Amino acid sequence: MLDAAGGRTPSTHPALRHCVALLRLHLASPSLSAAKQLHARALRAGVPPSHPLLAKHLLFHLASLRSSSSPPPLRYAVAVLSRVVPNTDPFSLNTVLRIAASSARPRLALALHARRLAPPDTHTYPPLLQACARLLSLRDGERVHAEAAKNGLAGLVFVKNSLVHLYGACGLFESAHRVFDEIPVRERNLVSWNSMLNGFAANGRPNEVLTVFREMMDVEFVPDGFTMVSVLTACAEMGALALGRRVHTYLTKVGLVENSHVGNALIDLYAKCGGVEDARRVFEEMGTERTVVSWTSLIVGLAVNGFGKEALELFSVMEKEKLVPTEITMVGVLYACSHCGLVDDGFMYFDRMKKEYGITPKIEHLGCMVDLLGRAGKVEQAYDYINTMPLEPNAVVWRTLLGACAMYKKLELGEAAWERLVELDPGHSGDYVILSNLYAAVGRWADVHVLRKTMIKDGVRKNPGRSLVEFRNAVYEFVMGDRSHPESEQIYQMLAEMAEKLRREGYVPHTSNVLADIEEEEKVTALNYHSERLAIAFALLKSLPGTPIRIVKNLRTSCPCMHIRMQKAKESHGFLTFKSFPSIVYYIRKGSGASARPQLKAESLTPIPTLSPPEGNLTFIDGMTWCVARPGATQEDLQNALDWACGPGGADCTPLQPGGRCYQPNTLLTHASYAFNIFYQENGNSDIACNFGGAGAIVKRDPSFGSCKFLDFCCVVGELGKDAYDCRCIFDHALAESSPRRELSMRGRMFRRIDQNNALAYDVMKDQ
Repeated sequence: MLDAAGGRTPSTHPALRHCVALLRLHLASPSLSAAKQLHARALRAGVPPSHPLLAKHLLFHLASLRSSSSPPPLRYAVAVLSRVVPNTDPFSLNTVLRIAASSARPRLALALHARRLAPPDTHTYPPLLQACARLLSLRDGERVHAEAAKNGLAGLVFVKNSLVHLYGACGLFESAHRVFDEIPVRERNLVSWNSMLNGFAANGRPNEVLTVFREMMDVEFVPDGFTMVSVLTACAEMGALALGRRVHTYLTKVGLVENSHVGNALIDLYAKCGGVEDARRVFEEMGTERTVVSWTSLIVGLAVNGFGKEALELFSVMEKEKLVPTEITMVGVLYACSHCGLVDDGFMYFDRMKKEYGITPKIEHLGCMVDLLGRAGKVEQAYDYINTMPLEPNAVVWRTLLGACAMYKKLELGEAAWERLVELDPGHSGDYVILSNLYAAVGRWADVHVLRKTMIKDGVRKNPGRSLVEFRNAVYEFVMGDRSHPESEQIYQMLAEMAEKLRREGYVPHTSNVLADIEEEEKVTALNYHSERLAIAFALLKSLPGTPIRIVKNLRTSCPCMHIRMQKAKESHGFLTFKSFPSIVYYIRKGSGASARPQLKAESLTPIPTLSPPEGNLTFIDGMTWCVARPGATQEDLQNALDWACGPGGADCTPLQPGGRCYQPNTLLTHASYAFNIFYQENGNSDIACNFGGAGAIVKRDPSFGSCKFLDFCCVVGELGKDAYDCRCIFDHALAESSPRRELSMRGRMFRRIDQNNALAYDVMKDQ
């Protein structure tokens, strides 16, 4: 290599060798200042800045800063690279591509690649695809994919992993799965599985997440924190709280609960399922592992569950801790103000966001302000605010205004918002429905009919409202008036009993909420067969008296402040998703079938006291626990509870039959203990699931005896010792039947309960 004097600087130059050795030595704890000092020392000793060996080791040291407190200095790295042009080697170029792809300027990676400074090799395409994923640039990603295929490098597993991540980030989860499916099973690594799981989770496909996870466990991959974040996201998406609790227990056992990403996902799970106190508990237990995302997750969780003031108080505590809020944190704060009607506070926080924290308002923040004004009834002010926005309002902002107009019957402004929506997002079914409701609210039924005919003509189909309820490791989905469920006759009989008992108590249906030009009697019928009522009736038929019923709706908020991409939250050094379900918790009184009443506040999560079972609070119990018969219980109580557990409770009591592995000793106490534990393990390990009218008791010592094993939901692997667990067993009770990988789309599919392995089945009721 020619130096400044026209000579050559060999690789054995003492100063060069010394600098390279020190750069390697500092890799364990890379430092930008150390790299600059060593670089300067080498230059002063006569090593030319264009020496490829110096550039190679210096750039590798800079790339290692990604795992330390300071990010890689992109400008410095590009300056070092420019010194070796045109003799750039692929390693140096690929290292700079890695730094650029993870920086605030990922497009620079694509620009450097376009200059063809070095021929691409096996490590060129993953950082380029990462840059495309961060930019959400599908066109650039497809171009890189085509180039990798042309050069014969698209078949490499780490290239395919990057492609799976890219297509998932861009919303093409089916394309992501096709690429994933092309990777031979024996070549897949943990990154492959995590990329696919995250792609489904980020696109709201919880069924597919659990199915792929089941496949992953079948090939004996050990999950890490990122794996479990995707699984917890799927649980939150479905409102599967019992399954989420089981995952939480498993995470505690294997030591993953201390992972900050996992902690944030647990907060998100409990908040979405209405378990605000559980979310608080996880937040407190995180201790020093809490990040800004942790605070933001709880702030949003409090807000969406109706605790806006508590959310704002938590934000004040966060400020006292000297933590700097991100733009996503401020979205949560504005959301809290919006849902509590705190208009003045909302504008105060909006101003502080700009002045104190230097956060430039984005469309999500501006949309929250529109939602804030609209919910408070200040629809005209919301319209004026949109017209004076510094950013061009998108369809979500106008849709928010249209919803406010429908709520407060502002026809003229609603039609103005509709005109803009037709331009920005034509064919959106929700817009037709909202405008139709607005017309119905003001009595313009002719316009309702015209609009509905237009929907049919244009092929616009309304997504039906669905209600989901979790019961015994299964999530059941209902739509209005559906009779496809095998037990529809019993469900509708329960609906009739509910209606009759409500009528006797003086309940009058609010038929004004039925925005259809039909007779009053038909409106009452429509309300009776609403999806929520179907879900409640089903749960009343199946659940133990006193058990909370959590109804999860598929209709999501239209507030634009909640439409933030998951990728954005991940860039904030943690996990957070704002997509949330409105959920309602109901409580069943013993012997009062239909007298369920909504509890909209989290402090009401303690069930109403009854004679049987006693009050319980679904407290999460750390560690392994079992439910057994209480020794002091009477023979009559034990027999009644045993009959219920093996009958309506659905516990598999086959091992208690003569000749079964748990038949001997043939005593009521041991038989009841086994049956109680089966029901307890299959219903979330909660204290209320071990009540049995006071006949059950929770213990921490394994009550197994002989060949009769009282295993908890996570199976002990005998040959590995007492403390080894096989996490596949969690999902033996928690997953739908695995379908062929190429048929992962669950839309419109019917799942039946699989009695052979007690797998979680989704008994999806068809659309009308």
